Amino acid sequence: MKIAVIFGGKSSEHDISIITGVMAVNAAGVKHEVIPVYVTREGRMLTGKCFDKVEHFLSPVKGKPVCFVPASGGMKIGSRFVHIDCAINACHGHGGEDGALSGLLELCEIPYVGSSVSASAIGMDKWVFKRIMESCGLPVVPYFGVNRYEYGKPDFDIASFVDKIGFPLIVKPCNLGSSIGVGIANDFRELFVALDAAFMWDRRAVVEKALVGFTEVNCAVLGYDDILLTSEVEQPVGFKDFLNFDDKYCRSLKTEVRKMPAPLPDDVRLKVRSLSEQVFKAVGCSGVARTDFLIDGDDIFVNEINTVPGSLSEYLFGYGGMTFVELIDRLISDALKIKEGKDALKYRYQSNVLSAKNPHK
Repeated sequence: MKIAVIFGGKSSEHDISIITGVMAVNAAGVKHEVIPVYVTREGRMLTGKCFDKVEHFLSPVKGKPVCFVPASGGMKIGSRFVHIDCAINACHGHGGEDGALSGLLELCEIPYVGSSVSASAIGMDKWVFKRIMESCGLPVVPYFGVNRYEYGKPDFDIASFVDKIGFPLIVKPCNLGSSIGVGIANDFRELFVALDAAFMWDRRAVVEKALVGFTEVNCAVLGYDDILLTSEVEQPVGFKDFLNFDDKYCRSLKTEVRKMPAPLPDDVRLKVRSLSEQVFKAVGCSGVARTDFLIDGDDIFVNEINTVPGSLSEYLFGYGGMTFVELIDRLISDALKIKEGKDALKYRYQSNVLSAKNPHK
């Protein structure tokens, strides 16, 4: 099969997406013909040789322009049309993980690995995600959301929100990942500084109660509908308040960054895995998604979900013996089945509204 792996993008997580994309290109290339599609920081799509090596992207990238064609099942590379059997979304953040790329692939009628437009958008927006979790009865830390347009108004009473939660607080842009734009606030001065920083990246921010002495754990789910495979639970290590961008991606490979499996009692570990599946279903995810949890004493809180997780969470499933090649094959197989199910739905309805004399009366 011809597999397009799409990575890069205009997001602040551009570089991390390159790593995920190159990994997916090499894993998919074991069994399939792969067409790597690199999205530049400006949003242009290119393909070319050596796109299977991270080093290639350390200098300005040259390649042939790529254009996806609606209702065609494929794309053009230059002037040549190429049919695509399945696409793998490896774009983190804005333009990829937020549902935009899913929408493009839907319009082009190309099966794709990853969550739908709606599930991707819900998962990317921290404020909306928390509201969905609350509506499903799933536990989240106390929080409130702030719109940039109302933040500077004289009648906006942020103190009333803070009084209900109390300091310390953690401030996050609603639609960003990798801890970019995230800040801790122990008083109102720090809160205003953190909000100003968050609004540099997004028009909306979510403000949460910052837990002290908590444990962060992560768990991934693979599949769609109720055909799911849940990974082992991991615990990121070596951080104080939260993992920043450098903690997550720029450490020495010799530095321990996770404990696998997380050192939790069996009942807690099973609860985390069960919650992961509940979150996956509540959002309507497909493909692979990783949910991050905060454990504070006896309480387990759903923190965030990543619908395009770094390295597509291969290390979480690898602990159970699944190779990255097997993971990619499972994702492609599921994507084709999801597309088959969509194609079986009805989309056309024959009406006489256009031929009616007074259609609006």
